[in-house]
Amino acid sequence: MTDVSDLHTSLTFVELTTVHYSAEDPYGLLNAYITLTPLIIAVGAITLFVFRRDLRTAAVFGGLVLSESLNYVLKKSIKEHRPAFFSMYYPYTSLNRYYVEMLSYLFLQYNININDELRKQSYGMPSSHSQFMFFFATLMTLFLIRRRIKICQYLRSVIIIFLYFLAIMVAYSRYHLYYHTAKQVIFGSIVGMILAPIYFCLVEFIFVPHIFPLLINSSIGRYFYLRDTSSIENLMEFEYNNAMRETQKKTKKTK
Repeated sequence: MTDVSDLHTSLTFVELTTVHYSAEDPYGLLNAYITLTPLIIAVGAITLFVFRRDLRTAAVFGGLVLSESLNYVLKKSIKEHRPAFFSMYYPYTSLNRYYVEMLSYLFLQYNININDELRKQSYGMPSSHSQFMFFFATLMTLFLIRRRIKICQYLRSVIIIFLYFLAIMVAYSRYHLYYHTAKQVIFGSIVGMILAPIYFCLVEFIFVPHIFPLLINSSIGRYFYLRDTSSIENLMEFEYNNAMRETQKKTKKTK
């Protein structure tokens, strides 16, 4: 049986879905939910591809994986720790004092160094959440500007503004919840915005004309009904017309 003094070494958590915040922070819960946005987007992209089998959706998800992979390499290369509560980055406010006193009391019971404990999970430079969101926002903006997603101009502008607003909110949530310093958040955002145009060119000039046709016409592509709908002017109208046409055919056969 595990000794109580060894609980901090025998127990761990899934960092992907675990968000810590202070119960005294009036905005803690809101920022905790906001910071989970990248996970929601990733799951949404996978779900959309499974049900639609569109290769452009798969390319978007592939870009998110590429962004996360690059972030992992940068973190392991730069090796800059996440902020600790005794760090000079934060003023000694009442909220910080609550965190420090609570964790210090628990950690000192087992002779754990609070700064080491808070830093040990992973490095913080650059912020993966900030990089993820600004990569996604910039990539989708480029698709919208190049009219790869057919919507009216007004709605296009609203979506672009919302995407960057959401990216900013997620980046701020990482700073607000003390997972990253301002420098780590800003650097991650910049990396995401730089990587997105590069990946967009890769999709438009390599994947679409050369890779997608090979996948679609392969035996695997035909078996899984893979397709590329980027050449269809109005996908919603196209699918609606086809659905109505098939419905009308079946209606005539039953008469």
